[in-house]
Amino acid sequence: MLLYVAALLLLVALGFGAFLSYEIRSTLDDAEAGSRAMSDLLTPAVSEAAVIGDYDTIKRTLDRVIAHPLFERAAFIDLKGARLEVARQDRPSPAPPAWLVRRVAAQLDTINAPIVVGGRDYGITRLQPWSERIAADIWQVLHLGLALALLGLAAGAALVWWPLRRALGQLDRVRTLGAQLQQGGPLIQPVATGGAPLEFQQTFEVINQVAASLQAERAQAAVTLASIAEGVAALNRAGEVVLANPVLGELLQQPSAALRGQPMSQLLPALADALQVPGEGWRGRRFPHGEQVLEASLTPIGDEQGQAAGAVLVLRDVTEQQTLENRLRAELDARAHAMQTMSELLGSAGAPADAGQVNAVEALSRQVGDLVVRLRRQADQLHAIFNLSPDGFISFDAGHRVQYVSPACSMLTALADSQVLGQDEAGLEALLQGRMEHGDTQRPLRLSELRDAPRTLQMARPMPRMLSLALHDGGSIGTTQMLHIRDVSQEFEVDRLKSEFLTTAAHELRTPMTSILGFSELLLHRRLAPEQQTDLLQRVHRQSQAMVEILNELLDLARIESRRALDFEFSPQELGALARQVATDFGVPEGREPVELVLPDEALWVHVDPSKLGQALRNLLSNAYKYSPQGGPVALRVRPLDGGLVALEVEDRGMGMTPEELERVTERFFRADKSGAIPGSGLGMSIVKEIVGLMGGQLQLASVPQRGTCVTVQLPLVPAP
Repeated sequence: MLLYVAALLLLVALGFGAFLSYEIRSTLDDAEAGSRAMSDLLTPAVSEAAVIGDYDTIKRTLDRVIAHPLFERAAFIDLKGARLEVARQDRPSPAPPAWLVRRVAAQLDTINAPIVVGGRDYGITRLQPWSERIAADIWQVLHLGLALALLGLAAGAALVWWPLRRALGQLDRVRTLGAQLQQGGPLIQPVATGGAPLEFQQTFEVINQVAASLQAERAQAAVTLASIAEGVAALNRAGEVVLANPVLGELLQQPSAALRGQPMSQLLPALADALQVPGEGWRGRRFPHGEQVLEASLTPIGDEQGQAAGAVLVLRDVTEQQTLENRLRAELDARAHAMQTMSELLGSAGAPADAGQVNAVEALSRQVGDLVVRLRRQADQLHAIFNLSPDGFISFDAGHRVQYVSPACSMLTALADSQVLGQDEAGLEALLQGRMEHGDTQRPLRLSELRDAPRTLQMARPMPRMLSLALHDGGSIGTTQMLHIRDVSQEFEVDRLKSEFLTTAAHELRTPMTSILGFSELLLHRRLAPEQQTDLLQRVHRQSQAMVEILNELLDLARIESRRALDFEFSPQELGALARQVATDFGVPEGREPVELVLPDEALWVHVDPSKLGQALRNLLSNAYKYSPQGGPVALRVRPLDGGLVALEVEDRGMGMTPEELERVTERFFRADKSGAIPGSGLGMSIVKEIVGLMGGQLQLASVPQRGTCVTVQLPLVPAP
């Protein structure tokens, strides 16, 4: 309906605009023709009176002319400069808008007629058309046309709305079925197909089949859930129970059917906070529920877009398991008490011991040995973790002195372990301050400040790095605090490259934009000859095309990098035919020779995206022609190589590049021409490099200044299909 109304509105607007243009032009033409006819009738009468000097007759004649609704002002000017003028005093009703009056006045010219009798010039008559009255006539006609257009628009919309509304009203049946599906009842009534349009009947039949399949799946799910020994509930996005098995009803002491539709946060208040986190799952949360102890696990369910669509909650009765764990914890406490007793026994080793004391000492010694073995195993695990971690860790003892330095610290800070071990906080601060780049001028490093927020330091050579330092609590008496050192050099380098790219892109876009703005202001504020206006508009158009080319190439490069060939359509291609098609379709600059195509006799097949490879070849051919402005041949060759490879070569005899320029030619926005005389954005070779790399190929360049450049694309061969 909206599309129809929009199309109808567009057509009515176009018709009304055409009518408006025709009415204004027609009215102005009629006014001009009437003005000239009246001037022709006025001239003989004024000529007779002017010969005898009868100005009263001229005045009466002008009064009769001004009575005509076509004229606003009439005048007679003799050879001596005497002026006899008559002007209209009334105004048309209704008054037209000022913009229409101005447009009409600009289109109407004053009618001047010289008075010549017997070859002698007696003066001139001047008639000024009444532009305000002409505009009022046009305005009334436009009101009528606008009213008819709106009436037609409303009638057209009403004629479509009634049958459309009648047909779409059948969709209420689908809403009724959707409500049944939401309620989750045991029986789903199918959608009635009678009385609906044929397309809706077919749609309703498909929906009924889906609903029947869903009802069968629900029945199967109910049977499956009933056989599970744990309580299972399916929750929707709002946290309400959609399905529940009988075991869950027994655990919650309610019938399973009564649980459907209730919020789980109200059924289990102990899990209310955990259930409010969308899209996150968890396991093994225990909580008391009456005389029971329940263990809950939540698994999120996602839709096709990866959004949270619901969750599955599983409950287990772990009352007996919790009882056993409590007993085990009590036994461990008893063993801890026994170890304390052992300490007391060992303290009194000089006293005579009886047999009971000896047995107690032996048992406790075995327990101590087991504990030492476990502690040694845990220490080995922690040592392996610290050795493999790329981050550095420095721990402090109870006296706030360094007691441990991980192996990565010496690599990150260029400080030996012997320099750091045993240092207090002030000593470690001084060592790190001395390793900082321009450390004498930087803000002093204070470890205590690192508890609130990490600090990033730039370390000095020979190992320049960007390090992030943060201080954390150790969590024990032996280790009071831990200094965490992380290398963030790569993150800073990525940010630097991103800023450099944005700066370069802004500079490249600013150059044509400055020209466009300057030429536009010149066209707006100065009156120029038509030839000058055409020249400036052509310059604006060229600069706009340059901006569009830069933006298109930036979008291509971003799309290629982000998709990583996911949108490439690979297929076997005969390379000679592809090269011939690109060379044939390429638009050679005016006055230049076509591409010299050199192809092998045998067919060479590659597995590529033909459109993307064609884009890369067109970029190479465009560069070859642009950077050989003095002319010369441009060749495109296909030849086989050893090792199952094939080469595509584009060679020119142009200006060439130095070795320094050759190393940077694939960088974004880099251009070998520094004068700006050769158009381009500096992104073509970057796009070529990305395309060739994603197709499993290699890009090689060879160039000699003032002798030309040869670009080679190597691709792996595949068997002929």
